[in-house]
Amino acid sequence: MDEKSLLGFLRSAASAYVSRFTRFLDPAEVGELKQAARAYKLSVTIWGGYPDAERCLAAVGGDSAPKPEDFPLTVLESTYNSRFASITHRDVLGAYMALGLTRDCIGDIIIKNGVIYLFTVDTMSDFISESLTSAGRVSLSFHRVRDMSRIPPPEGIYFRGTVSSLRLDAVLAEGFRISRTEAAELIRAGRVKLNYLPVLRTDAPVSEGAMLSLSGHGRVSLRSIDGLTKKQRIGITFFRFQ
Repeated sequence: MDEKSLLGFLRSAASAYVSRFTRFLDPAEVGELKQAARAYKLSVTIWGGYPDAERCLAAVGGDSAPKPEDFPLTVLESTYNSRFASITHRDVLGAYMALGLTRDCIGDIIIKNGVIYLFTVDTMSDFISESLTSAGRVSLSFHRVRDMSRIPPPEGIYFRGTVSSLRLDAVLAEGFRISRTEAAELIRAGRVKLNYLPVLRTDAPVSEGAMLSLSGHGRVSLRSIDGLTKKQRIGITFFRFQ
């Protein structure tokens, strides 16, 4: 969403009695929306179809925060035989983009145990179901998911660590099991993102819930700050995405 569209959307939301919904936003766009919405004293609620979704719809304004079922979001699924065919996130996204649709019409794509889950805006779900019939060399047949509890959570592992401070270089080093010196070098080289935005400051503060990504090494989320240890270090819990 460019700046002109964002301001127009916020002005419209400020004069409405019910929430206005965006299309799918990436985490950086969600951050920009929340910052801009504060100037209009508007609330922002996000939902991507499941907890920890990366791409989300945002509901702005309104007298009350919408529930997950109020969001104009549909989940589509298609099965395939994973024993005889392989398919990747890139395959599905490429096949979708070949339909001539924009990226903001779909959210996350989850592929697990021979099932593809595709999150989309309500208005495009029928078209995608009818048109997205293959990806790579795999034939697909999408239909609507009725039982949302079937959607699998993100795969990964929890692990704990300790840091001397919540500076980016310290947290990055602990999260990716590297030295603090190496972490600082990677930050200055532009290979690190904090909450999906590039950051070059080694002393940038990291808060609970922050997402850290290191080019070539994946992502970790700082799930909780657990207080001081006996050695007066800060205990933290990470989630590493797989």
